[in-house]
Amino acid sequence: MKKILLFILAINLLASCNKDFLDLKPLNLLSEDVVWQDEKLINTFVTAQYNAIPHGLDGGGDVAIYSDEVWFQANRGLGWEWATDAITADNVTSMSVSFNYWATAYSYINNMNVFFEKIESAPVEASSKNQMIAQMKFIRAFVYSRLLWNYGGVPIIDKVFNLSESFQGVTRNSYQEVLNYILSDLNDAIATLAAKQTGANAGRASGDAARALKARLLLYDASPLNNPTNDLTKWQAASDASAALLNSGYSLYPDYGKLFLIDGNSEIIFQRYFNASAGTPFNSWATTTGSNGRGWYTPTQNLVDAFEMTNGELPFLADGTVNPDSGYDPSNPYINRDPRFYATVLYNGAMFRNYAIEVYPGGRDLKPGNDASTLTGYYLRKFVDPAQPIALGNYGVNPWIFFRLGEVYLNYAEAQFQLGHEDVARTYVNLVRTRVGMPDITESGAELLVRIWHERQVELNYEGHRFRDVRRWKIAPQTESLPIMGTQAALVAPGKYTYKPVVVSKRNWSDKLYYLPIPRDEIIKSGNSLIQNPGWQ
Repeated sequence: MKKILLFILAINLLASCNKDFLDLKPLNLLSEDVVWQDEKLINTFVTAQYNAIPHGLDGGGDVAIYSDEVWFQANRGLGWEWATDAITADNVTSMSVSFNYWATAYSYINNMNVFFEKIESAPVEASSKNQMIAQMKFIRAFVYSRLLWNYGGVPIIDKVFNLSESFQGVTRNSYQEVLNYILSDLNDAIATLAAKQTGANAGRASGDAARALKARLLLYDASPLNNPTNDLTKWQAASDASAALLNSGYSLYPDYGKLFLIDGNSEIIFQRYFNASAGTPFNSWATTTGSNGRGWYTPTQNLVDAFEMTNGELPFLADGTVNPDSGYDPSNPYINRDPRFYATVLYNGAMFRNYAIEVYPGGRDLKPGNDASTLTGYYLRKFVDPAQPIALGNYGVNPWIFFRLGEVYLNYAEAQFQLGHEDVARTYVNLVRTRVGMPDITESGAELLVRIWHERQVELNYEGHRFRDVRRWKIAPQTESLPIMGTQAALVAPGKYTYKPVVVSKRNWSDKLYYLPIPRDEIIKSGNSLIQNPGWQ
């Protein structure tokens, strides 16, 4: 096959991806003698484990939908799902894989433990065996990274649990122990895997994918949430990890919008491939109702306001009044904005699929009583391929990008700032801004750090970073207590509109929200040896 397509194969029954932590499905669907004596079946088993890593095109598989940049329409009538009064250790199991990743993760970890137990004696040539082991270590590292970011320290499980075994007495390892475990796997993967995978291996883990995960992992570790004493050795480690990718043959793709539609482009370090038979319905879920879509992933006014004017000024001041230096016109709010705005957001009057979006009462894209119509006044453009037919039976084939050079530049800029190298930090932020024609930033000190944070919010929107960024920076008490805002357009004359801000959902913040709750059932099954995260008891 041309590419490794990361879809659920028939043999993914072995992956038991829907089983919970303590209900592990035995490998009884095929004889173990058959599976572990056949290199092709072993390789298929390895491929199936890539499904352990959720992507952002599967209807909630990543955390972007719980940040201030997205209103997920499935929340309509339910309130903001990520609020202190809407999520508990008891009901978290009914939420998306992002929130109930515990169950999925440990089910796959058990599969990986089966692999490591069996692979040494499998009749596979040494070089092929080493490649499969390195891939599995990368996948395991990614799974444990997500567990670490979601829960803090978690149990490190390195043995196979059978159905007859008791899981009582299992305890959580410390944050540092889990971090070291992940880094060991990543270093092994880096040492073994090709820096880039091409041809038939495109889509499999690579040395550079492992380097990118290591860079993100160490950046998070150096951040205030995990580094309260601001240990500069952590920032140096984060900087070094990102630096390892700066001159590795990648380049910023010149078209920000098309970046997310073209697989294997120059910026992508690691992605998930799709095709027509193994795609996603994201186009239909995200597209405007006037285009026969569902409009489930609508941008918020919070995100829209984060996009600067083309002169580099924000449209609003901190007190909510119009920035007089910006040139922002409240009666024509969508002109002269950062080009990434137009590549991300469909707004009233935007051209899409050969018609102008109509998000006002009576307009084509705001249908009374239609549960799919936007509540924020916007629809998503980013990731949506306008050339794809819009119908629930038609599947998109654009990739999901796990790691790209733009993120690496911003990771490096943040670490360099913390190490006191402000000129280097500005250089790498400005490389990202130059790609879209935005003016250079010139700030220094605390103002420069705010600009670095802001650049991540804009450049990496909808890619799953915002949720974790505001937590690791410990600014979530400010950002996550703000309501989700939208706009209400009104047609007052042909071609003339007014725009009124609307509150879509109020939100609450509690410090317990820095980490997710461990599902109550898992604590009970452990005999209460698993200790719940603070505030969730």
